[in-house]
Amino acid sequence: MSTNQPALQPSLVDRIARIERALTAQDLAQMLSVSRITIFKQAKSGRIPSFRIGTCVRFDPKAVAQWLRTGS
Repeated sequence: MSTNQPALQPSLVDRIARIERALTAQDLAQMLSVSRITIFKQAKSGRIPSFRIGTCVRFDPKAVAQWLRTGS
């Protein structure tokens, strides 16, 4: 019987889906290991689901998790 420790840990997508607050570009960039600029560019082009609060761009963790699962 193999004990595969990583299988016991929640995936990144599952961890993101459980977050109960809007994510900032910095939050998402750290989680996905990309730059904030990449996150902002992807959001502006509509590739990553995002929304604005005033001038601030935010990300719904459940929408981001779904986007990561489906790739769209």
